[in-house]
Amino acid sequence: MFDDKCLELNVPATQKAVMKEIIGAAKTSAKGRRYTEEWIMLCMLMNIRSPGYYEFLRRNNVLPLPCTRTIRGYFSLINMKCDFDNQFAELLKEKFTSKKRMQRHGILLLDEINLRKSVAVCSKNLTYSGLTDFGDDDPRATDINDQATHGLVMMFQPLADIYTQTIGVFASKNPVKGEELAKLVIKGITYLEICGATIHGVVADGATTNAKMWKILNVSGSMENTKTWFTHPLDDERKIFVFSDIPHVIKNIRNRLHNKKQLRKFVRSRQSSRR
Repeated sequence: MFDDKCLELNVPATQKAVMKEIIGAAKTSAKGRRYTEEWIMLCMLMNIRSPGYYEFLRRNNVLPLPCTRTIRGYFSLINMKCDFDNQFAELLKEKFTSKKRMQRHGILLLDEINLRKSVAVCSKNLTYSGLTDFGDDDPRATDINDQATHGLVMMFQPLADIYTQTIGVFASKNPVKGEELAKLVIKGITYLEICGATIHGVVADGATTNAKMWKILNVSGSMENTKTWFTHPLDDERKIFVFSDIPHVIKNIRNRLHNKKQLRKFVRSRQSSRR
């Protein structure tokens, strides 16, 4: 009856899940309450977005939310290691199979963020977290002083859909070097292609390390020898095009105009100077 009424009124799936939890919570006490997997996932997302507002909704009984300790328990079950996760790859494959062909075409995004130094001990396997970590097959910290100061994030952005999916994170002491970036980009493209995506390009900002990466991949932005692509790692007949992050390009142009009052210094040729 409830499902039929929701279908008749065209109630969104998320709102339907909320109403089911409210009705179910009214039948039991708070201590004996059980939650569906879908509701737990929504609660985890709400807690990530705003822990304070989550607690406000729970304390005022606006929604039947599990306590913060329960949410933290679910968070502790997530494997948050650095690298491309093979288990997540299986889920991503399943997701791509439900998408249309054009929705599987996309680009690889990468960006680095600054991190505050912080080392913690994982009680599950008695290992340190917060150190340099590029995954099981790549460089890892061998000393407690190799604390991560930068985080590299790689994401998939479809060309015909409206979501962005993180596929890998990496922790490093200082910015990731260009040589290592080039390896990770190749691995990221291969990872996504195996999962079922079709990658056409890579987007990054104009950092020095990224410029080094493009040079290693034989990409050049010079006026004399412009080359904006490199060969696909899995198909010699395809090209991977590279793009500079537009907000950073606009920022660089703004800074150049503010500091130098012109985009490029005009140098007269010898022939024109003789005239």
